[in-house]
Amino acid sequence: MSGNARVLVVNDDPVEAGRLTKLMETRGYDGIHAGTQDALDLVRSSRPDVVILGGGGNSRLNLTRALKGHVETSQVPVILMAESMDSAAQLEGLRAGADVCLPNPCHDLQLFGRIDSMVRLATMQEELQRRRETSLLYGVKGPEMITPPAAITDSNLLLVGPADGDYERIEQALCDYGTLVHAHTASTAMTYLERRDFDTIMVNVPEGQEEEFYRFCHDVRRNARLYNVPIVCMISASAQGGSTNAFAAGAADVFHHPISMADLRMRIDVLVRQQRYRDTLREVYRQARNVATTDSLTGLYNHGFMMQHLTSLAADSHARSKSLSVGAFTIDNLAEINAGHGYAIGDKVLRQVGLVISTLVRGEDLPARLGGGRFILVMPETRLASAELVAHRIGSVINFTEMMAEDSGATIRPHVTTGVAALEPGMSAETLLARVFGRD
Repeated sequence: MSGNARVLVVNDDPVEAGRLTKLMETRGYDGIHAGTQDALDLVRSSRPDVVILGGGGNSRLNLTRALKGHVETSQVPVILMAESMDSAAQLEGLRAGADVCLPNPCHDLQLFGRIDSMVRLATMQEELQRRRETSLLYGVKGPEMITPPAAITDSNLLLVGPADGDYERIEQALCDYGTLVHAHTASTAMTYLERRDFDTIMVNVPEGQEEEFYRFCHDVRRNARLYNVPIVCMISASAQGGSTNAFAAGAADVFHHPISMADLRMRIDVLVRQQRYRDTLREVYRQARNVATTDSLTGLYNHGFMMQHLTSLAADSHARSKSLSVGAFTIDNLAEINAGHGYAIGDKVLRQVGLVISTLVRGEDLPARLGGGRFILVMPETRLASAELVAHRIGSVINFTEMMAEDSGATIRPHVTTGVAALEPGMSAETLLARVFGRD
């Protein structure tokens, strides 16, 4: 099962369509292309994860409206690309229903970043619907479906770096959009980020200090809590490495000085809306569990709900050639902990392990306790290599977590072994679980 995101490139210029399709394939996506006339039918039949629309203005905008106006295709993310993509063109594209507007050509890393973000949001939406359907089987009202936010006036924006004369222009452009906080240095910015949440981070990179400020961007991307916060880099035209280094450091967007404030506001607005939507989805996932569907000790999903959901998810993954992986976590020394410290402490360890797992997963991942010291993490649209990294990270955190035993001051360290398995053609949910625990 490939599990690659399917990207449909729509362009009436066969050369440009072929170029973008090959570019998609270099990233590992399944790239297909079509002309404007055939695009709507192809979207309905092939169900791509993302549509990239290029070509002439009117036909491009009309197709966007048609895709977003049809019930079968309205949820498919659309990236609109055009040679001229100033603030007026972006506004026109967004009003037509596009999720993202980019210049053509744009930097490969920028395009890939937007596609990855769109695929992730679509995965979260689909998984939310699946959980609603599984919850109904238990007679439980599932999580509410939500829509992207409308006008935003309460955003929190962080500007990092010496702004000089730019600060007043940036503040004026964004003053009715939310609160702008300025940190002159990267270290001060990290302190702010530890204390409060921000919707977007704008990094004004001084010429000659690129290494320091790109290191800050890398640090943000390595932080589990900040990983998804959009970063916008503002650089000089002669900056070392140009846009490539900025995107490689984790930027979602890059501006070159002098900056059009109208373009900055427009693109910040798109990033903030997507970030707010993503955060809201995660919160809905967090609040969606019900007593009938959760394990009473850990608060994770229970065995029955997980199996029902995994069966549905496996069937959908087979039908759409999507990847699906599961991770397993087994507390090997749970019997020793119960014998040496009592079952109350053993239950405390189980709750602690469940908390670690639920804290370190994405919103669309489904953590569950099978019973005893066995836990499962269901990861939709996740390939085996990525799932292995996730399971290893969670297992490492658990194995290095110490907890106090009663009032004696003694510490207990649970020891967890991990397993990972990916769905293969024809494999059932039961067989997948057996494989992850090494029983097939």
